[in-house]
Amino acid sequence: MPALWSFGVLLFAGGHMASTSITHGGRALAFARERRLDYREVLDFSANINPLGPSPHALAALGESLDLITVYPDEFPVRLAHAISDRLHIAEKHILPGNGATDLIYFWLRTIHPRSATLIVPTFVEYRRALESAGAGIEIVSLNAHDHFRLPAISANTDVVILTNPNNPSGAYAPPEEMAGWIARIPSSTHVFVDEAFVEFTAQPSLVRYIDRFPNLWVLRSMTKFYALAGLRIGYLAGYGVPLLVEHREPWQVNSLAELAGVASLEDRAYEESTLRLIQRERIWLWKKLQHLTQIRAFPTSANFFLACCASDELLDRLIGTLAEQKILIRDCRGIEGLAGPCFRFAIKARRENVRLLRFLEGI
Repeated sequence: MPALWSFGVLLFAGGHMASTSITHGGRALAFARERRLDYREVLDFSANINPLGPSPHALAALGESLDLITVYPDEFPVRLAHAISDRLHIAEKHILPGNGATDLIYFWLRTIHPRSATLIVPTFVEYRRALESAGAGIEIVSLNAHDHFRLPAISANTDVVILTNPNNPSGAYAPPEEMAGWIARIPSSTHVFVDEAFVEFTAQPSLVRYIDRFPNLWVLRSMTKFYALAGLRIGYLAGYGVPLLVEHREPWQVNSLAELAGVASLEDRAYEESTLRLIQRERIWLWKKLQHLTQIRAFPTSANFFLACCASDELLDRLIGTLAEQKILIRDCRGIEGLAGPCFRFAIKARRENVRLLRFLEGI
């Protein structure tokens, strides 16, 4: 086997490996269209969405309010900001909802306009493109599997540091207390941008409770994953400096139905508890099964997905092709900066779907 396997897995490489194009998971619609399928026939493990689907409260609220499509939404989504404030116990003035997390990434970087940035990889693929669009010089810092994914030291000569926690695509997670200690060692003049798109799946507290302590801290959250609202596009940014950002924000960034679904989802605690029970149970079950694979090495995760590496590119190509024939999608992670080797990511779903995917993983 190649060197990738000589010590287990060499997951995170030094330096960087720039992708020539931006690709994402969650391409079920395009996959179905290309093959003339109903998208509901596609089993999409490439998108890390709550397998329970949206909150029943959100679906009911949408069904009762479809006539809102004829009415302009509020210029600023005050009801959603209020619901987030109640849920996270932070002031509304420190919350900026947006049209999904990616919208807020680009808006924040355009507004902050950093000259230099430190990007901790591997990470969500849009960050490099957003930084380049903002004209920032980029320094790549790699997480290291040998070092148990410890948070790296940061140069004092950078305007912005960007980190995903839990890490996407590895699922590695640093608890809030560890993160706070790390942020305290970064100069207060450096913006620290932490993407918590998957933090709800950890059942751990958010870093938002530290925004008063660290005025340079910005926390990005998504309602796409945990609340299964990918098609409605809802995210929010929390930070001490949000009031200054709002002055530069275009109106009507969150549509009426998205706001309604977001508010209803945040109020549904039973749905949240059911989701956490399901993900925790399936994460433990899958992890035990993955340990027995001989041609695939998976990494432990705190999120609702696993990162795994195959013994060769040929093996991963064969796996992706075989799964596609069965209308199953996984996320090919080759080309993601900071990953060395033929790696892929797959979501944690309900037991029936997990068993189906595992059968193919065991068969290669």
